[in-house]
Amino acid sequence: MTVVEADRSPSLAETRLGGRFRLDERINVGDRISGTCGATWETSGLSLWKATDELLGRAVTIYLLPAGRPVAPDVVAAVLAAAKVSDPRLATIYDTDFSADRPYIVSEWATGTHLEDLVLSGLPTPALAAAMVADAADALAVAHQAGRPHLRLMPRSLRWDNSTGLKITGLGLDAALCGSRPDEDPVIADTRALARILYALLTGFWPGEEATSLPPAPRYKGRVCTPRQVRAGVPAILDAITYQALRGQAPDAPARPLTPAALAMALRGVRRPSLRLVGAPGLANTGLANTGLANTGLANTELAGIRLADHEAADGFDPVRRLGPGSHAARPWAERGPALPRERSSRRRARHARARGGLLHHTTLLRSAV
Repeated sequence: MTVVEADRSPSLAETRLGGRFRLDERINVGDRISGTCGATWETSGLSLWKATDELLGRAVTIYLLPAGRPVAPDVVAAVLAAAKVSDPRLATIYDTDFSADRPYIVSEWATGTHLEDLVLSGLPTPALAAAMVADAADALAVAHQAGRPHLRLMPRSLRWDNSTGLKITGLGLDAALCGSRPDEDPVIADTRALARILYALLTGFWPGEEATSLPPAPRYKGRVCTPRQVRAGVPAILDAITYQALRGQAPDAPARPLTPAALAMALRGVRRPSLRLVGAPGLANTGLANTGLANTGLANTELAGIRLADHEAADGFDPVRRLGPGSHAARPWAERGPALPRERSSRRRARHARARGGLLHHTTLLRSAV
């Protein structure tokens, strides 16, 4: 977090906004807003603060709007709409005061590291990247049901904390303050923004046209390369989902627009059930049919041509791990499963998902999407 030296003038140092919000630290707008919009904010007189709600004893974010100016109707509408959305992964709007002398907006203080810095410090595993974006897509699906799209989802709009998980800031508000409007359907715009974030988490490159701290994604003949072409080890199924989502298309039906809810379902289909022995062969017996993959059409489009065992275990995305006779794979994050009985046949064991013996499926996600 970048902190700007707090203004110690009497008007800010001694006054409590609304009689309860004490301004503590002025935050660099660029720490919360990707691109050039942050400079526009500060030029127009808007500032961002970390403050303390002295009534409830908690940290909050204060959007301090320019004094003496009427608040734009788009900003008022965005705040009212965002305040009606309730989801723990979306930063909550707590309070507002649009009076002419000192208008302000009070929002939840989002802890953790925004995804832009997270990617620059080191890429997560493909499994964790899929889990994070699935969580974000689920949250935006809730917002869309309430009629409130984000409209300006960028890497700095998402924060990750190992203890509390994912938090999305600026729902509708960032776009209203920046005066940005999407050229396409808001639902599709949010879905493509989620796909760009997933691409960045998988590769470390930014595939969009917006300015970020991430390097631009490699292109070939004017088209963005797929994640699998940029970074080795990206699972083929996840590669297909990301590439189709960048185009706003459903993986199983390119003619159908992709929504955040459908993207979340597709990403959940990549996950495996938690540590249980299931029979083989067949997709219905692998546990994948119950994770949402069958409903997305990926079971017919991707799995038909890609063997599950082609995904490399080194990337933390091994869909099937076979245990040797009487042996256990090291799994410090879960209880070890029982050893599988030794095969009576002397033939070489099958190496793919349709092996004859039981299969041990596991998930590497930190927590389930709500």
